Amino acid sequence: MKKRMFILLLLALSASSLLESFVQAEEAQQQVTKASVKLTLSQAQQWARSNSFSLKEAQQTIDRNRIMLKNAGKNLDFIPAGQGNGEEDVASSSAWKGYASSTVSYLESKKQIELAQDQADYTAMKNYYDVLLADNKVKSSEDALLLAQLEEKAAEAKANRGKISPGDRSTIFQTRIEAQKNVDIAKAALQKAQDSLNTQMGQSQGNLYELVDRPVYRKMDNTNLDTLVSRAISASPSVWRQEEAVKLAKMEIKYYTWNSGTDDYEIKQIDVDSAQGGLENTKDQLAETLKSMYFNLQQNEEQYEQMRSNLQNLSKVLDISRKRKARGFATGTEVATNQLKVKQIERNMDELIVQMTLLQHALNKPWSV
Repeated sequence: MKKRMFILLLLALSASSLLESFVQAEEAQQQVTKASVKLTLSQAQQWARSNSFSLKEAQQTIDRNRIMLKNAGKNLDFIPAGQGNGEEDVASSSAWKGYASSTVSYLESKKQIELAQDQADYTAMKNYYDVLLADNKVKSSEDALLLAQLEEKAAEAKANRGKISPGDRSTIFQTRIEAQKNVDIAKAALQKAQDSLNTQMGQSQGNLYELVDRPVYRKMDNTNLDTLVSRAISASPSVWRQEEAVKLAKMEIKYYTWNSGTDDYEIKQIDVDSAQGGLENTKDQLAETLKSMYFNLQQNEEQYEQMRSNLQNLSKVLDISRKRKARGFATGTEVATNQLKVKQIERNMDELIVQMTLLQHALNKPWSV
């Protein structure tokens, strides 16, 4: 009985040390938080847009295409009625087709700006959430290390009384070493995620921000898949580009000038068929991509509900172990183990919420991914 009380006392002291470590870790986190600047997702996306080379390039392209469209308009004397054979027909058709092509280029460059903005926003969102997830992994690895340290202390107490084999003690020792390595790996990954976010936002490396916008679980709305696909096809820059390619190809047929030295009429007809085929292919690929995202999101929602049920069960187990410890029937290691399981599933749920948030965004703007 005395031996058992002695071991329980040692474990209680170890648990107290573990609790002290948790408190110190929380205080350190609070100090970092106080020293850092709060950063919302919206602010991160604004900085990312301001620093985006693609956006700057798109703005230069639209300025260039605006000038080209203006110059193309100067070459228009009148709008041709259709096909012709004379030199005047060739000149007027060429000018009109050049103007139409310049118009499409100008409109496309305007859409390219919207596309670059959407892509910058999505990438900033992903980088922002990557930092949150990497921070979660650091906390999980630190919790696992604290538990490993507690188990190592308990093993030392048993070893002093000859209650554990050298092999088991060595295994516990190696577990603690691996736990320390995992902490170092997680911290390196967090630093890399922070660097990626800072780089995209155009901020100095080493800047620390308190990310205040954590994603929350929102179930997918009742919009059916066909409606999502129809919406995306109507708004897709790629589909629009292919539709304009079809129009331009048809224009080559409408304003074809015979004996002008240009491609054969049959080649122009083939170009129309090719453009129409490209349009249908773009729509089909977009629809398939959306279907895959939609079903992945449904599976994630089912997985989330299962995790929520598991969390409830694990929380009950943790509560029971705490009560058992208060009565002297459980050790601090048992409580810490159950607490780690609860924290781990909560962080797994955070990761799943991020995946669902990104999928929901991609369903509405698949071209941003």
